[in-house]
Amino acid sequence: MKLSRVVIKVADYRKSFEFYHDILGLKLATSWQRKDSWGALFSAGAGKVEIIWFPSGDGLADCNYIIERKKIAIDFEVNDIDILFTRLSGDGVRVVEEPHDVPWGLRVFSVRDPDGAVVSFIQPSDAL
Repeated sequence: MKLSRVVIKVADYRKSFEFYHDILGLKLATSWQRKDSWGALFSAGAGKVEIIWFPSGDGLADCNYIIERKKIAIDFEVNDIDILFTRLSGDGVRVVEEPHDVPWGLRVFSVRDPDGAVVSFIQPSDAL
């Protein structure tokens, strides 16, 4: 079994697209704009990150499986965490935690996406 993708239902498609594509730099795999939904699928290593927006708002309200934003976090492993932090914080991204080392062998920092979900970036300590 392998994780295929993480799907994020967003409140503002354009802001979320800009965050994941333009700011984080994820490569766009495909996108669509239909009457009932807009979406984009981004490549993220071996997996995908999908954002989807429902113009009517009904798609969000009718889904009883939406996880509260405070209960979800997305982690990306990166090659140089300090350079990425400098770039993202310079772009005005909402920083949750600045880069720091954790006891289980990682250097990490976190930001919030436009909907408030925590997006963390990790770098194994042995790669530093």
